[in-house]
Amino acid sequence: MELLSYPSKQIQIGEFYTTKIIINQDITLFNEDGSLVFCFIKNCIPDNMYDFSDKIVKISKQESVNRGNAAGRVNIEGLQKGKTHWKSYPVELTNASGEPLNGSKSSSFFKYNDGRISKRARSNSVMSSALGGFDKSPHHPCRLTHYTKKILKDYPSIFPLSKHIANIYQSKFPDYYEAQKEVYNDSPVDYIIPNSVFSTITLNHDFRTACHQDKGDCKKGLTCFTIKKCGDYSGGELCFPEFQMGVNVEQGDLLIFNPHVIHCNNALEGEGRMSMVFYIREKMNQCPSV
Repeated sequence: MELLSYPSKQIQIGEFYTTKIIINQDITLFNEDGSLVFCFIKNCIPDNMYDFSDKIVKISKQESVNRGNAAGRVNIEGLQKGKTHWKSYPVELTNASGEPLNGSKSSSFFKYNDGRISKRARSNSVMSSALGGFDKSPHHPCRLTHYTKKILKDYPSIFPLSKHIANIYQSKFPDYYEAQKEVYNDSPVDYIIPNSVFSTITLNHDFRTACHQDKGDCKKGLTCFTIKKCGDYSGGELCFPEFQMGVNVEQGDLLIFNPHVIHCNNALEGEGRMSMVFYIREKMNQCPSV
């Protein structure tokens, strides 16, 4: 089924929204200008494709304090989550100069109990990490991610899933695929995922995202999204609140979407929802060869 729609609601980035209209069947949604919002395909990935290394599942549970808007409005409880090893806990959210914030930001510096100000801003702590390559940032060169290097022998176990997803992507949206393939082909082979059009896989575990747009994703291409079920849970649907609908992506399903459209998740009950987001970084083709 194909639908043509248009944004009908003003959405605040960094806020949590609940979407009641949930899609459970094959559907493609286009914006009013004809651009793709998302394409949902049920039961297109065999279960054996999810038999990658358990170390990859373990990495999806690593805490991150760098997810910005996706982690919601920053707060003390969110900063401390999963960080019980800290010797001094933050007691006040501040800007870089130590002046108090009003709670409207998605990342913050903070003041420790002893009065020191943190050296970098953090967002709420969530279970999220990345495999594959990253392009240059203000603080880091082009590189394989930390966790990729940590499990380099197990990393290839997810390549068959990446290839299968890329093949579906190509069959559904050849124009987007070829534009993304150009960036992929011009990128260093050490930083891309073989036999695909992806450089990076973001892994999330039981992470309810607030409204956000993905930064750093290739603007010419699309993002691919699937789920590995690691426990008993309900909810957590991926939603597009401007269009007032969400998609119930389950293991075996594939969602292909425009990552620059605002998206978020419904609340999750239970545990064990591991999401995998396949994409290529916007500037990966500007990285020097290794």
